[in-house]
Amino acid sequence: MTDPWLFILGIGEDGVEGLSPAAATLLRQAEAVFGGRRHLALAAPLIRGEPHPWPSPMADGYPALLARRGRPTVALASGDPFCFGVGATLARQVPPGEFLCIPAPSAFALARARLGWAAQDCATLSFCGRPLEPVLPLLQPGARILALSADAGTPAALAALLTCHGFGPSRLHLLEALGGPRERQRSATADTFALEAGPLNLLGIEVVAGPEARILPLAPGLPEALFEQDGQITKREVRAVTLSALAPRQGELLWDVGCGSGSVAIEWMLRHPSLRAIGLEPRADRAAQAARNALALGVPALRVIEAAAPVGFDGLPTPDAVFLGGGASHPGVLEAAWAALRPGGRLVANAVTLETEAVLIAAHRRWGGSLTRIGVERLDSVGTLHGYRPLMTVTQYAVQKPADPRPAAVAGIGARPAAAAADIVALVRGAEALSGHRVTRLLAPGFRRDVPALAEAASALGLPLAFAAREAILAAQGHCPTRSAAALEATGIASVAEGCALAGGGALVLPRIDGPGVTCALATERNA
Repeated sequence: MTDPWLFILGIGEDGVEGLSPAAATLLRQAEAVFGGRRHLALAAPLIRGEPHPWPSPMADGYPALLARRGRPTVALASGDPFCFGVGATLARQVPPGEFLCIPAPSAFALARARLGWAAQDCATLSFCGRPLEPVLPLLQPGARILALSADAGTPAALAALLTCHGFGPSRLHLLEALGGPRERQRSATADTFALEAGPLNLLGIEVVAGPEARILPLAPGLPEALFEQDGQITKREVRAVTLSALAPRQGELLWDVGCGSGSVAIEWMLRHPSLRAIGLEPRADRAAQAARNALALGVPALRVIEAAAPVGFDGLPTPDAVFLGGGASHPGVLEAAWAALRPGGRLVANAVTLETEAVLIAAHRRWGGSLTRIGVERLDSVGTLHGYRPLMTVTQYAVQKPADPRPAAVAGIGARPAAAAADIVALVRGAEALSGHRVTRLLAPGFRRDVPALAEAASALGLPLAFAAREAILAAQGHCPTRSAAALEATGIASVAEGCALAGGGALVLPRIDGPGVTCALATERNA
């Protein structure tokens, strides 16, 4: 199926009057219209089909929407559906070519028009279902920020946060119900903010730093004083070199092993909003400390696990980079981190003891890479005079794991609704071992989109997950070497895993293998 059946329409506070002629026609012709109750009320004059208010949680409504595949259906969203909206979520549920989006002006676009701010000069974020703290790294003097509020309480809470961090002189522009008859705009500084907001509002922030403002530098190597810590922290100069060696890239995941205060993981995440990190720390007090630091420094998404290495590695998503700030000399830790690291990923380990240095020298003999000595001396008092006092010398080992030489393959996955992620992961790893290929992506049938174990397994494997259309799977059935009567009865398809693999790949290299509630088959990557 290539013709669109799902039409994702943006609607503003001006209701149907603001829709384009094309969007208005699609809304009238839709047999069913999905949306929030506010959106359905705005669009009511043109709705001829059956309205479907989104349930809570919204994901519970996806099966009803997907069951309408092939029939004209509309999903309503605020403004631009692909700007912090439902568009990206629905695009993950419906294959490309089966949906069409017609956006309306986003709230950000309307706010910029009211304030006279250029799009390229503004940072944007949303507080809807998210904490306020990610705004902290954006608080740079002179910056302009546009933020979607979660509710009527967000503006006052944000003003309090800014004031607490020394940005009380910042000007907050409160814009409400933009584009509609109830539109209103008011302003106040954060430290004098006493405006009562309506539930539908957006904030424009003109950042002004007070004398005691806590401004987060844009360069790595934050001062130790910014972290709550007990003395066990990677010093700022060494941390800056460590971040350089870890070389973060967009969307990557770091394991910070023995994270202590969490300083390296936090600075990794501060480099770009897409970066993720997991900190492993065996001491409960330090794990709690790392979580508090992450919140205070604007990266609350840092995942801190109270566990020791290497046992704590079990079940974690595949890392793109690993940092060992301590514990590299413990038996099996370095080897387990290396084994877990994806091909092409980076491992960096710092040592201050001779014993750990010996382990790193041995690793250098095995895996190559580089060894660097880092010496730092800081000015200190010597009685009434001054001199340079050296910190402990750090030996840093950095290495990139070689690319996997095995040919690439796509894994077709068949799964029962109650399948477990661990069983999918184990079966994919088994398929790799049997075939001599490396799996680069997972492809499952579209009718299993609501099986949570599929996304969980993809995350654990560090692989992208996509869904094959029923028609594509059926078209491949004649090339499938195995058939399952049970699968045919349950799904109408006799070869689910093989059909998925062939629908997304080239030649079949591993026929179906079975696990508890899951099947897997491999086909060559077409671009390999």
